[in-house]
Amino acid sequence: MNITEEKVKLIGVAFRKNMKTFFLPKPHFSVKLFDKVVVKTNGDLKIATVRRPLIELDVKRWDIIRSRDIIGHVLRKANDRDISYLNKLEEKEKNAFDICRKKIREYNLPMHLVESEWNDKEKKFIFYFTAESRVDFRELVKDLVKTFNCKIQLWQVGARDAIKFFGGYGPCGLPLCCTNSLRQLESVELSFARMQNLPLNTAKITGVCGKLVCCLRYELPQNQKEGKNNDKSN
Repeated sequence: MNITEEKVKLIGVAFRKNMKTFFLPKPHFSVKLFDKVVVKTNGDLKIATVRRPLIELDVKRWDIIRSRDIIGHVLRKANDRDISYLNKLEEKEKNAFDICRKKIREYNLPMHLVESEWNDKEKKFIFYFTAESRVDFRELVKDLVKTFNCKIQLWQVGARDAIKFFGGYGPCGLPLCCTNSLRQLESVELSFARMQNLPLNTAKITGVCGKLVCCLRYELPQNQKEGKNNDKSN
């Protein structure tokens, strides 16, 4: 780790199936935007994509971030073998996604498949979906187990969580808050826009997920947030 004048040099990376940016100590070698790197975290090796080649933070702020984020470090740049494995993995997941989506239609289930993920450590497929209400997918799971001959998990996610798989940019031109700066998603209400005297034009305050933009919440003056919380407790 390089520390100069109370600053820590870091890079921002995103792991597969999770577009949120994680900050790690800058490695001894140079990296550029979109480079693939191998990261060791929690005893596992994972391939990540560089999203921020260099960022400098105050030491105190870095201590806060690493206390709530993953702990790891960049070992090396991904080599041809890593990339080959990644390509095969993505092809495997794409094939599973297509099969699962077809079976969802066959069972006429009111759910929208968002993403598929192969967990190589536990030898299982995880399928993420959105739905307006709870879905009885027990027969679907049985069918998928027979089809893939492995463990199967289906996870229902909200619209805000679903967008994390894809990433993107907001109307401000910056990466989406849910994939870049936010560590947890919280509810956003239309009243937040009123408190800030913003025009109640849903087209302008709705994010790509179809929900109100997250920044309506954290741009609220702190005293207004505290007042709202106090009202709820009384």
